[in-house]
Amino acid sequence: MALTYADVVGAAVATLDTDGLEGLSMRRVAAALGVQPGALYHHVPDKQTLLAGMADQILADVEEPLGLWRPAVEAWTASLRAVLLAHRDSAELVATARGFRLSRHDTIRHPATLLGTAGLPAAQARGAASALLYFVLGHVAEEQARLDWERFHPADPALAGDADAAFALGVRLLLDGVSAQRAGVE
Repeated sequence: MALTYADVVGAAVATLDTDGLEGLSMRRVAAALGVQPGALYHHVPDKQTLLAGMADQILADVEEPLGLWRPAVEAWTASLRAVLLAHRDSAELVATARGFRLSRHDTIRHPATLLGTAGLPAAQARGAASALLYFVLGHVAEEQARLDWERFHPADPALAGDADAAFALGVRLLLDGVSAQRAGVE
């Protein structure tokens, strides 16, 4: 069987899930595929390109709900959070791929479109969608850091918070800001 780009990215995501971003290496991905590391370079020129492909694959699972702008944006943020939480260190991975401008996935396209239907001008809709993305990435990064910590340290119930409630509140507050901005545009 010939090795494909999809095989390489899939093995890299599986390695991320088991070893985290810190443990992800071309050698480990190659070992998971049963090939020499050099074989990977026929499909990805470098590790940064591999990271971008992994981010794109993970983000491809995010739902793009339709309907009234606010419930649809809330559903998008929930889907993005769930997809990121399904993969260890994925918030950091996605932020890195976006920061290096390597990802081909336009993460904010869908929520910006929804916010545009709410009456925001295109630049404001993209800005608001970016703010929502940054909130989700930051929230999930903290959740993932806590999960990593708890792998080796017992959870302290006194420090446990309701991550779901905090997430919903943050999204609600950001969307309240969009509603207020919308009122100023009209």
